[in-house]
This record gives sequence, C-alpha cells and structure tokens, in this order.
Amino acid sequence: MAPGMTAEAAEAASLLKPLKRLREKLPFEAGNYPYVVARVKAKKTLLLPRDTYAKMLQMEIPSIARMLGDGEYRQQVVALGARYSGVDLIERATSENLARVFTQIYEFCEGQLQAMIGSYLDRWDVNNIKTILRGKLYGATPQEITEDLVPAGSLPAVFLQELVQRETLAEIAEALEGTVYHEPLIALGGDVAALKDLAAYEDALAKAYYRNLLESIPPSTEAQVLFRLFVRKEIDNVNVKTLLRLWASRTEVQRDVFLDGGLETTSAALKAMTGLDLAALQGRLSEFSFYEAIAPLLPQVPERGVGYLERELEKLHLREASKHSHQHPLSVLPVLDYIVAKEVEVQNIRIIARGKAAGLTNEEIRDLLVV
Repeated sequence: MAPGMTAEAAEAASLLKPLKRLREKLPFEAGNYPYVVARVKAKKTLLLPRDTYAKMLQMEIPSIARMLGDGEYRQQVVALGARYSGVDLIERATSENLARVFTQIYEFCEGQLQAMIGSYLDRWDVNNIKTILRGKLYGATPQEITEDLVPAGSLPAVFLQELVQRETLAEIAEALEGTVYHEPLIALGGDVAALKDLAAYEDALAKAYYRNLLESIPPSTEAQVLFRLFVRKEIDNVNVKTLLRLWASRTEVQRDVFLDGGLETTSAALKAMTGLDLAALQGRLSEFSFYEAIAPLLPQVPERGVGYLERELEKLHLREASKHSHQHPLSVLPVLDYIVAKEVEVQNIRIIARGKAAGLTNEEIRDLLVV
C-alpha cells in the first residue's frame, strides 16, 4: 500500500487494471440457455404493464415513489427513502435496481452466453465514464456524479468511485490506461483535458464499444449470428438518430460521427444525407427497412423536432427484439429483449418524474414515452 493511501483507496487501485472482462476468445461452453431464459421470463412478468404509465401521469411525484415502493423497486425505495425524496428518490432507486438486475442476469449466465451478455452490458461502462467526465467539466460534486452512475458493466462500483475522486480529467484518463476506453484518448492526443469539448471523445467511446462488441461475437454459432444481427440493427438505429439530429439542426461536423458495423447503414451514405432537402432525404431513407416507422413524422420535424422520430425508432427496436425473441426462444435474444425492455421501463419512469418536476403537461410527457 502506498504511503497515505487508505485501505479503500488501495482496494480501488488494485482494480484499475485490468478493468474489463477478458473476452478475446469466447469460452468453449455454449452456455446455460434454458435456465437463463426461464429466469429472464420470470423477471419479464415483473415489468410494469403499459397502462401503469397512464396511471402514473395522474399521480403526484410522492405517489409515484410510493407505488414503485410497493413493487419491483421496493428494496431500493425502502433503502434510499431516508436519504432521498421526490425525483431524486425515484432516479436513485431505478438506477440501483437496474444495476442489481443486470448484474444478476450476468451472474445467471455461463460460457459463451455470459461472455456475450457481459459484452453487451459494457455499454454502461461507457455511460458511466461519460457521466464522470461531464460532471468534472461542469463542476459537479463527487456525490452528484456518483448518484448518476449505474454500475451494471464491467467496471466495479469501487473503481467508478475511484474515478470520481480523481481531481483532473488527465488523472481519469491515466486510470483508464490499458482498457479499450483509453484507446480513443490516444487517437485524440491522449488527454481529455486538452479537448475543447467531450463530444469527440464520447463519439470515439461509442465507436470503441461497438467495435469491441462485434469483435467479441464471431459468427461461428447460431447464437452468435443472432446476437450479431441484433447488435448491427441497433447500430443502424443509433446511426439514423444521429443523422436525423444533424439533418434537423443543419449542423456540419468535421469528424466522422457515425458508427461502423451497421446492417443497412454506412458512414459514407449517412454523411451524404445530412445536407439533403426533405424530399431527397425521404427518397434515400425509403430504401431502408425502418422507413415506414418514421415516414409519417419526417415532414413534421421542423415544427415538432426530431425527438418524436427517435422514439419511433426506439419503439421499432423494442418490437423487433420482442418478435425475434419469440422466434428463437432458447437463444440469447430473449435475454437481450428483457434487457432492452427493462432499460425502457426505467427511462419511462424517469421521464414521467422529471416531466412532472419540470411542470410539463400530461400530454407533453406522454409524447416522450416509449410504449
């Protein structure tokens, strides 16, 4: 132990490297699909019914918190109720529940199945690193940053807390050395503190995550083929959202902001669409399988914004995940279907709570939900 280092800090330091689960080669064992799918199906019955959101819209924030405390979020609401209230309680309880549930799912799995699910859940590492860096840049306190973390990926909670305690962005970058999260820093010059903003690093983090995710699932088994298909469609979803934001705002960016590896989208084709007029954009997008889901809303973007289109894409992804999970009931897809549905549930609960706190009408909040 270094001089002056506490036992807790020493424990955190011991976790600095390696930080990621090593998945260069998938385990030989395929995985315990029947058991995990059964456990996930049981958890899916605990998701909130769609009509619950309509009921929440008629409630005040304390009543929403009480309702959550009577169901699947009870453990977290009870544990946090003495320290938090209102929106803060709802957000903390849903975050901790999400981390607990996803960690349980990972631990249920074995062999290749565990490796694939672990790779997918590493998106929370990316989200947590972004949260920490943004918090540091904008002067948030360590407590405020910690409250927004969801330790559901490979980075342990104790290591994330160590990152939060680092004084400078350069120190955070140093702590991430040796991980896939440090590679984007090298490409950008190696020091986050030297960047004018974090957008370039955040884009690079997303690219690194999806690149490593696809590399971790070679299409050598049916389960891996199905998983790759799911991920590549998700990449398409992310790319189209990025395209629509750039197109609606008429923003020009010099760097490549689109992800590689999509099933239908390519960076070059998407970049060429950002400056098109509405008719030309519709013509190009009509070539894609997701076009029908967003076609009616494209002309409304100037007045309503791009958020409505993004939610339609999220709904489409949710429907497809559910459909394919039924078609392949003993594969990785039912597990991914539940993970996506759980994330959407937490997102919807938070939208309702934040919307009410911000004074939005029920209709305005309803339009923001993914149901």
